[in-house]
Amino acid sequence: MNRDITIKNIDLDYKVPASKSVLHRELIISFLLYVLSKKDDPDLTDKLTTPLSSDNKDIEATKACIKALLESEGGDIIMNCNESGSTLRFMISVGAAYLYHKGIDGRLIFLPKGKLMDRPIDQLEECLLRHGISIEKDRDNGQLIVSGKLTEGVFDIEGNISSQYISGLLMASILLPESKVRLIGDLESKGYFELTIGTLESKGVNVDEDDNLYSVKVPSTDKISLDLDVEGDWSSAAFLLSLGALCKNGKMTLHGLNQRSFQKDKFILYILAEMGIILDFSNDSITITERRRSAGRLILDARDYPDIVPYVAVLAAAFKDGTQIMNVERLKFKECDRVEATIEALRGVGASCEYRDGSLFVDGGIRERDKNEPFKTYGDHRMAQTACLIAAWTGKTINIDNDECISKSFPGLWELLEGTEVEAK
Repeated sequence: MNRDITIKNIDLDYKVPASKSVLHRELIISFLLYVLSKKDDPDLTDKLTTPLSSDNKDIEATKACIKALLESEGGDIIMNCNESGSTLRFMISVGAAYLYHKGIDGRLIFLPKGKLMDRPIDQLEECLLRHGISIEKDRDNGQLIVSGKLTEGVFDIEGNISSQYISGLLMASILLPESKVRLIGDLESKGYFELTIGTLESKGVNVDEDDNLYSVKVPSTDKISLDLDVEGDWSSAAFLLSLGALCKNGKMTLHGLNQRSFQKDKFILYILAEMGIILDFSNDSITITERRRSAGRLILDARDYPDIVPYVAVLAAAFKDGTQIMNVERLKFKECDRVEATIEALRGVGASCEYRDGSLFVDGGIRERDKNEPFKTYGDHRMAQTACLIAAWTGKTINIDNDECISKSFPGLWELLEGTEVEAK
């Protein structure tokens, strides 16, 4: 439904929700180690499969897929991945490895929604086909069907499309003791792959690398760590810190953030510093203490933090004379074409924003926006958050055409904002 957003000011002292990126990996790795341990632990099963009120739609999707596997006895296994690209890309390999490990004959029937069916998985498909697994897109029925019998060995995968392919294969290797993963070429979003390695090692799983050939070594089952202790989400923090920066007299303190995190969206700290935003750090807390417009031009490389590019573009329009954000091509294949959506959003308030040769070029400027023109989110949670940032920057009321899409990454955001001096009704 539509929603009017007016950011008058903000006064927020808030513990950031658990990292979606980390929690995906924690859930999957804990699930695989649980399977390997052969334990029967109803409490852990419940933690791995039962949605919480704090879970976003993507985490609910991963839990639903884990539950489907744990309850499977063969035949067609329905994997409701919803709109979660992470769930789909991880669970194709993980699900195939699970069936192989358990000796179950069956097909994985993924049910992608939104634009997920159209997002590329060609390289993962080619990799798994060499190991006996085929992936078929049944567009008439909205299904992605994974079938065949997995064979172990070396999984060769190109890294120039998605790090999630190699992350999924590496996690799946927990159940494939005779297998390794070879990365071919440069890796996109390297930081997210490093996050996978860090999460594996936090669970006691060693990751060895030799000339881009990766293998895992699992500890003895009596030393397996099955705790689900997840740090704060730097993607959510990036949005909130950007919101706090754009509210000229707002107060913002965030808690629960690991400053040594592997999450690459932590780069927002550098970006804010370049924009002239002064932050104070105390243990796991961050407070915005001062704002000033930073003169000069700025060049950024978004290869490792693509998800926060729309936020960065708004900050650039507000605080810099000119900014180039390089390596944004992948944004064209998200829940919407975020390159075009970001350009449209900024031009709608008078900022100069254009795309050339893989980069966004942003210059500032504000004009009156017609309140009766709904801001197009294209059903994308990042664009709904971008609308909040534009409302904070311009001081204008922004009417968005879809407020429900926010549940994909930040359920409870509207309630959180309504608890401050923000009107979002």
